[in-house]
Amino acid sequence: MVVSESAFAAKHSSLVLVLLEPDDDVRDALEVLLRGQGWWTEVAASLVALRQYLTSLTVTAVLSEARLPDCEAADVLKACQQKDVPVVFTGHDIAVQDAVDLIRQGAIDYLEKPFSRQRLLNLLNRMTNRHNNEVISG
Repeated sequence: MVVSESAFAAKHSSLVLVLLEPDDDVRDALEVLLRGQGWWTEVAASLVALRQYLTSLTVTAVLSEARLPDCEAADVLKACQQKDVPVVFTGHDIAVQDAVDLIRQGAIDYLEKPFSRQRLLNLLNRMTNRHNNEVISG
C-alpha cells in the first residue's frame, strides 16, 4: 500500500503536501524544509502513487519535478486537477514555453532549479491561504 505508516498523522494535519522528486538529495532537503514549516510530506515515486495519495488523503498541494521517469508533467497536472489540488512544478531543463504552457493549463507556478527557499515558501503560503479559505467557506 502506498500510504505510509504515518498516514494517520497526515490525515490529521491540515497541511499535506505530496512530493514527486526523483533526485534523492533534493527530495530530502525539501522534506526537511517543508516539515520545518509545518507541512506533512508524503513522497510519491510514480503517477500511480500520486493518484493513490490524492484518493486516500486530503492533500493541500503537490510539488512535482516537471520531468519524471514514468509520466509527463501534464499527467501530474491532470491528476491534481481532478481532485482540485494545486500543483507547483520544478525543474532545470524545461523549455520556457513548456513552463508557460503548464501554468496556462492550471499549474500554480514553475520554479527553475535551483530556486530560492523563500519563493517556494511564498507559493506554499498562497496555497495554504486558499486551502484555509475553502475549509472555512466549505
